[in-house]
Amino acid sequence: MFAVDLVRARLLEHVKKVAEAGNPQAVLDAIDQYAHSQEFFMNVGDDKGKILLQEMDKLPAPPKAVLELGTYCGYSTILLAAHLKDPSAKVYTIDICEENVEIAKQMIAHAGLTERVVHVVKPLDQAVQELRAALKSQKADCFEVVFIDHEKSVYLSDLQLLVKEQLIKEGSVVVADNLKIPGAPEYVKWMKQQSDFSFEQHSVCMGPSALWLHDIIGVSVYKPVTAAA
Repeated sequence: MFAVDLVRARLLEHVKKVAEAGNPQAVLDAIDQYAHSQEFFMNVGDDKGKILLQEMDKLPAPPKAVLELGTYCGYSTILLAAHLKDPSAKVYTIDICEENVEIAKQMIAHAGLTERVVHVVKPLDQAVQELRAALKSQKADCFEVVFIDHEKSVYLSDLQLLVKEQLIKEGSVVVADNLKIPGAPEYVKWMKQQSDFSFEQHSVCMGPSALWLHDIIGVSVYKPVTAAA
């Protein structure tokens, strides 16, 4: 087993030991406590997580379908799923690493949110038809919220694919983590040049386990410019 797998296994063991089953906030708190005091994790964390949820709350209606690119240990999946207000809404989370998905499934199950989450274990470009079917089943026109937190080199190409395939539409909120550490410079440069997206960057301290470094989380709203008649 690789070292990273051992770290995630220790995290899962800790969560199951200290967090009340069926309590999403207790699971998130246990992950945060472990990350702050024992081993650093590149999960979104509590401070950046607040920004993500605030953007969800700005939508005119509770989302029916949320898309997450990058499941990792399941922290942000739990955060998003626990915040869904529509009783039929779901989080669709994509990750190509089966080990990530297995850990995340156990985390999500311990949080009591299995029925709120759909796992897609393939790259986005191979999942388009599956996501279209998901939107149809949810009676949703698009993914109203997208959280990007996977391989940084494909942030931009995956977002462009979502636009091309109309999986996001006007008003969709796109939140991208780790724009500074480790960074996604092509994504940031592209966003700054766009008229179809608003773009705000929020600097957030990652705490003592990350040597008090500041990362940046980006918030965008898709506002396509209609061609003049």
